[in-house]
Amino acid sequence: MEANVLLSPINFDTLLDRITSRVTAAIEAKQKTDLQEKLLSPSEICKLFQPTISKVTLSKWTKDGLLKEHRIGGRIFYRQSEVIDSLQTLRKYQKTA
Repeated sequence: MEANVLLSPINFDTLLDRITSRVTAAIEAKQKTDLQEKLLSPSEICKLFQPTISKVTLSKWTKDGLLKEHRIGGRIFYRQSEVIDSLQTLRKYQKTA
């Protein structure tokens, strides 16, 4: 399907490629932002650490200000991005891949 877009100095295929690349970049940026702002339960946070930590340890770290909790409807959550940032302080618990 070879066609030119009216009032445009570029051909249809070039325009389509540009639009596709911009939309793809926007979707990837949105997904990256969503991943960083993902909320995790205390159980999920405990499993992120190696060795696995207990909920008591998680509560102590929260109380000591090493991690920040967020309450939604009476439930406690942690932002994944904030936990990852806190790993610098909690270096010995970083998960090794």
